[in-house]
Formats: sequence, C-alpha cells, structure tokens
Amino acid sequence: MAGRTDAGVHALGQVASCDDPRCDLEPTRLRLALNNQLPADISVLEVGRVESTFDPRRDARWRHYRYRIWVGPRHPLLISQSLQLNGPLNVMRMLHGAVRFEGEHDFASFAGLGKGVPGSSDIGSRGTVRRIHRAKVQSRTSGEYRGQVIEIDIVGDAFLPGQVRSMVGALLDVGRGKVQPDWIDELIAIADRRRGPKAAAPHGLTLVEVGYEDWDPERIS
Repeated sequence: MAGRTDAGVHALGQVASCDDPRCDLEPTRLRLALNNQLPADISVLEVGRVESTFDPRRDARWRHYRYRIWVGPRHPLLISQSLQLNGPLNVMRMLHGAVRFEGEHDFASFAGLGKGVPGSSDIGSRGTVRRIHRAKVQSRTSGEYRGQVIEIDIVGDAFLPGQVRSMVGALLDVGRGKVQPDWIDELIAIADRRRGPKAAAPHGLTLVEVGYEDWDPERIS
C-alpha cells in the first residue's frame, strides 16, 4: 500500500501492489476479475504491471489529501464523507493559516501515535520533518442544499501518523476565530504534540492521489 490511513478515512487514489495472480490476463480483464471478488466498498480502478522492485510506499514522491467540511443544515448524503458543522468558518483566515504549512518544517506538534512527543523513538531518519508542497482552502456555496462546502487540499512528500487531521484541526480553530493564523507558526516552532491541536474527525478526510513523479505545482493552482 502507498500509505496507511486512520480508521474512518477514505481513499480514492490508493495504490497497492501484489504478485501477479494471472499473467495470462490483460490488465483490463484482470481488473474486472479482481472487482468481481472484492466487497462492495472497494473497487480497483486501474491495473498495471510494474517491475518486481516497485514499492508503492517507498517509491511515492507525493500524496494528496482532501478534507471536506459541510457548513449548514444536516446533509444526509454527505454525512459519511464530510465534517458537518452548523457554525460559520472564516475561509480567508483558514487560507492564511494553511499557507504557513507550506515548505519543509518539523511537524512534531501534528504527529500522532506518540511520534510528536520530544524524545520519542522509532521516528525514522527524517524524524518529524516533512515537506508540504501545497496547502489550500477553498469553498463553494450550494444553493440546492442551503449550505457551504469547504475543501482543504494538502499535498506533501510524506505524512506522519494523524498529521493531516491535526493540521485540519488547527485550521478549524483558526476559522472559528479562536486563534490567529500565525498560531500555525507557533505550533510548528514548539514541535511538541502535547501542545498541538485536536485532530479533526477522520470521516472528512480522503486520500485523493499518490504521485510517483516530481510534484508539479500546476496540478493544484
């Protein structure tokens, strides 16, 4: 698998590898055969043959996550794939906070599973440092359902456990007016999960895409 996701998080663009079960089948037919055996909540969108050395996790160059928020009356069709709120969020403030994530930083304040606590072990050669290529917040109004959809897109070279959900949690506090956007800078500088934000609920988060080439900034303008 290209990455592990928390329980309740969705994956639209997950990548996985396995031994070739039917070398005699063309990829299209193999995809149909696999989907015929899978449960209804899992679907193989594309099949391709790669070198035996391919590792979907270690070879990945970037990952794109999207967090969806619904602001307005309860929306049953989105209840399992978005965080639903009644109170307003200031999208512009959230955007000013989000751009502070971009670049290479120590994201210890946003790391779960004990990895963001100073002195923790088993954090790898990079420690808690990661590079965020893009952090963007945008919204649109839904007149049909009398509400607002807010989407937070975050693209990074890799992520720590729970990192994206904690980043979204910080942006929610910014959007609610509890803190200023520059609070993000303070959290990064502190580098201590014990003083970090509460993670947002998992069901609003989706792994959108995994890339195996250099990140192109034009993908999300």
